[in-house]
Amino acid sequence: MSKYTVCGYDIDILHDRMLKVAIEVDRICREHGWKCSLYGGSVLGAIRHNGFIPWDHDIDMCMPRKDYDCFVKYMMTHPNEKIFFSNYKSEKRYPNSWGKVRLNGTVFVEKELLALKELHNGVFIDLHPIDNVTPQTLNLQVRLAMFWSCVGKVKSGIYFGSKKKIQIYNMFLWLPYDAINAFREFSMKVLKPFKTKYVYKVAHPNNGIYAIERSTFEDLIEHQFEEHQFFIPRNYDKFLTKRYGEYMQIPPESEVYECCTSIVECKL
Repeated sequence: MSKYTVCGYDIDILHDRMLKVAIEVDRICREHGWKCSLYGGSVLGAIRHNGFIPWDHDIDMCMPRKDYDCFVKYMMTHPNEKIFFSNYKSEKRYPNSWGKVRLNGTVFVEKELLALKELHNGVFIDLHPIDNVTPQTLNLQVRLAMFWSCVGKVKSGIYFGSKKKIQIYNMFLWLPYDAINAFREFSMKVLKPFKTKYVYKVAHPNNGIYAIERSTFEDLIEHQFEEHQFFIPRNYDKFLTKRYGEYMQIPPESEVYECCTSIVECKL
């Protein structure tokens, strides 16, 4: 039993549910030859803990944009009894630029999405597209993608930024969701036809905005994560060092953030 909990549940139960989703995503991608690997803290968990970071409340996976788009199309046309793919194509008011793969038969409601009752709110893992960038275009791609994402959030009634920014976004609310999402997608995918040297998680920039070598998400190895083998970058040391510094050092308990404070309702 873990000392960490979420909505009154032992976090190990949440981890078990998320792992089911990740295994199903991994299975589908392997069957179709699509590259899919762990990302961010999930790579750190694999290397440092051979599984979840004990207090972590999510799994992050990523796919090169070409494979990600294939996965999205597949999930839209092949209903799955176990999982559901949430994005702005499957759910009109879905606010994020990346997808969430959710476990059917569960409830895991984020505070941000509480007002969007029509969305599937099952336990999820984050699935990020990795987009082509250049050092010269990266910041512009990120800013444009974030801008159109915020317009969509304002239109959905879930943006809580400054009044000044909301006034700017309000100027574009006459656009239908399909147009907003098309502009957002163009910002991320503008360099898709080109095999650039660098890529980045344009859909969800965090932990610094910097171009990453394409090979990071193409040259993969298998590594244990709990009782399953997932793909991670072969150059995981370089990837984790850039992102976390001395990543093998476990932080003191005082620096471990409280788990799942953004979750307001769950049924696991």
